[in-house]
Formats: sequence, C-alpha cells, structure tokens
Amino acid sequence: MKQIDLTSYAPPGTNIEEEVKRLGVSLAGAACCAVLIYGVSLRASYESLFDRIGGELVLRSDAIMLPFDAVLGRGLWFFYLVALCALASAIPHHVSYYTGGSKSIYLMRRLPQRWEWLRRDITLPIAEAVACLLAAQLLKLLFLGMYYWITPAQCLP
Repeated sequence: MKQIDLTSYAPPGTNIEEEVKRLGVSLAGAACCAVLIYGVSLRASYESLFDRIGGELVLRSDAIMLPFDAVLGRGLWFFYLVALCALASAIPHHVSYYTGGSKSIYLMRRLPQRWEWLRRDITLPIAEAVACLLAAQLLKLLFLGMYYWITPAQCLP
C-alpha cells in the first residue's frame, strides 16, 4: 500500500510518526470510554424493559426502549474533546517552530508561496480533528446497529 508523504504538510523536522501514534492512542482511549459509557447505558435501558417474576425476566407489555440519542448520552464527547485538543495543542506547537529560535517565519513569508507556513501549521491538526470526528460517527453507526439488534421490535420507540 502506498503511504502518503505528510512531510510537506508539517514544519520541517516534525516527528510525524509520533503525532500519528499520539492520535492513535487518543482515539483508542476515546473509543474505550465511549464503549464503556454506551454499554452501561444500553444495558440499563434494556434491563428496564423487563420485570423479574419468580426469578425469571419477563418483558413488560408497556415497555418502550429509550430513544437512541438518550441511550448514547455523552459517550462520544471524548472524541470531540480529542479533536479540540488536537487543534488547541498541535497548532501552537507547529507555529512555535517558526516563531521561536531563528524566527524563520519572516523567511517563510517572503517565499513565493507566502502562505506555505500557515498550510504547514494547520493541515495536520485539522486532519487529526477530522479523523476524530469521522471515528466518532463510525462508532455512532456501530452503536446504532447494536441498539436495533438488541432492542426487541415491539419495544422500539
């Protein structure tokens, strides 16, 4: 598989592999938190559909499952937090490459492509934020499939 060369989208000398690893760990942590929160909420909502009669679970006749958005709750907020942190921390870190030390920002602004420094500063953080939001939506689709698979048909709202 052909790899995309990201060096033209980051300040020179940036350790792109480290940024990708950091994003992967953050996404894995956000996914674990989301699965845990959603799993607990889905189980509680599912168990509320039943009554325990003589040690057996019996589906209540008037049972209605909570709507999907209520069951999902704020489980995906960790993805939004990771996306916000990617923007809030990576952009200043990339800008500091040009503004610190030799102040190469003045040289970058004199290049024929004047906005080259801005493109190098914001492209990777925006791509990381988009990846976070895309992962959140994919996980939401997976959760929606689980919701419809687990909920009895007569209990759907």
